[in-house]
Amino acid sequence: MNINDVLELVKEDIEAVEKNLIENLDSEVQMVNEVASYVFESGGKRMRPVFLNLSSRLFEYSGERAIILSGVVEYIHTATLLHDDVIDGAKYRRGRKSANNVFGNDITVLCGDFLYSRAFVNLVKDGDSEIQMILANAAKTMSEGEVFQLVKTAQFNLDIEDYIKIINSKTAVLFSSCCEIGAILGNASAKQQQAIKEFGTITGQAFQISDDILDYMGDPAVTGKKPGTDLNEGKMTLPVILLRDMATETEKKELHNIIVEEEFSEENLNRILELMKKYEIRKHSEEYVDKLLNKTKDLLNMLPDNEYRKALSFLSEYMIKREK
Repeated sequence: MNINDVLELVKEDIEAVEKNLIENLDSEVQMVNEVASYVFESGGKRMRPVFLNLSSRLFEYSGERAIILSGVVEYIHTATLLHDDVIDGAKYRRGRKSANNVFGNDITVLCGDFLYSRAFVNLVKDGDSEIQMILANAAKTMSEGEVFQLVKTAQFNLDIEDYIKIINSKTAVLFSSCCEIGAILGNASAKQQQAIKEFGTITGQAFQISDDILDYMGDPAVTGKKPGTDLNEGKMTLPVILLRDMATETEKKELHNIIVEEEFSEENLNRILELMKKYEIRKHSEEYVDKLLNKTKDLLNMLPDNEYRKALSFLSEYMIKREK
């Protein structure tokens, strides 16, 4: 199995989701439609809808609700991206100018608010109180996570537990929700629903940690991202936490000054990369991810053995190890 095989399994579903995203905007304010269309037309892998549809088909569901709910999830996810880009002062998103760079911060924030509202209108129309509660809690957790991350910015003593709390909130909770919704649509047992929910959580954690690794040690030609974005924003991610805990006292003070007190510079980034190489931080970070990946395989073994389970297993590993 390869990535094309996986995407082919839900190709028609994702095409329907893409169409649904634009058609369901229907705002009376043209600027809202313009900004949202700009964002959706910039593409994106739609991984969350892919997980939702694969999960629902794993349990033999193939109705329209998976399409509508995938759109709800993507509206929520996109709203968070719009708000994040404003907070971070981002200039680019997915290889083109970010919405805030094109339309300004005020309009971008308000269009993000509209997408949240549009998501919950469609969610109410769906009418499933259990799914409504899952996504309402997910949106609440994501918002709290953003605030928590801001509070913890440049906190050099951030521990692993708080780091995991942040990545659970910003990434894992929505993957977990997609998988759980798929199980609900397919009338999975309570045990199966819990297993695939945990699978989504751990996959989301591993995906975000991998992204944090690539931010320092990825190939820009492959990732399309300039190294050191997290350093520039004062974020304590797993590679930096591991480096802090392994460094000598002198190196730790140097790292502290770079993270907390100094402005971003190529010289500082190169120094951190030098220390990461010295302590084999990439290897240690990837070992952490591999442990998570093994947990996802154990959880999937509790679920129906079909091509959709194989696809979820492959996709989880593919996302996590997308660039070495």
